[in-house]
Amino acid sequence: MGDQGEGPAGFARARHAAFLELMSSELPDGYATQEVNHLTLAYFAVAGLSLLRELDRVNKDQIAKWVLSFQVHPEANVNLDNGQFYGFCGSRTTKFPSNLVKDPCHNGSHLASTYSALATLKIVGYDVLNLDSKVLLLSMKKLQQPDGSFMPTHIGAETDLRFVYCAAAICSMLKDWSGMDKEKAKEYILNCQSYDGGFGMVPGSESHVSQVGELSVLLRPYI
Repeated sequence: MGDQGEGPAGFARARHAAFLELMSSELPDGYATQEVNHLTLAYFAVAGLSLLRELDRVNKDQIAKWVLSFQVHPEANVNLDNGQFYGFCGSRTTKFPSNLVKDPCHNGSHLASTYSALATLKIVGYDVLNLDSKVLLLSMKKLQQPDGSFMPTHIGAETDLRFVYCAAAICSMLKDWSGMDKEKAKEYILNCQSYDGGFGMVPGSESHVSQVGELSVLLRPYI
């Protein structure tokens, strides 16, 4: 065994833990181009440490505070019917205006980032039910499309099963399903089923194994 903590199959457990510990606090140079996804990368790192039972390597309270700093709150007396999504941004840079994004509101909230934020908070022991989730869920529901799918941001983007999963997981973690029309979501999920019984990303697409895990969460309210 070359590495202390390596398993019998040669899994370098200690090295993995050290790498994930680094990723939970800062991005290595090689990941600089993924800064816009910093919150999601941090979720992967914290979840990995949890799986390895190595969460004691990080300051859980500090991580929770860091994650909460990405939450977007509406300004006082703002009209909540303005179409914006008040969730979590994916990184520090997405909190500021960009010439590449035509969004006068400068609101970088994203469904995937919001899912990552809540999941990370739960892993480090923060009670997500303490969050003021009413505005988050109300604004998230406005991202749902007539066919039951979800846009990831209020300025539009692709719609597919990934973001239905994110929305469903967010509702599940917050124990409040007011953030989506479950029947429309269920209809969209079933429309993604392919001729071979599997599920694709969008209706009419080929089956993909990654959708199986997502469906276990999406269909939980109906089982």
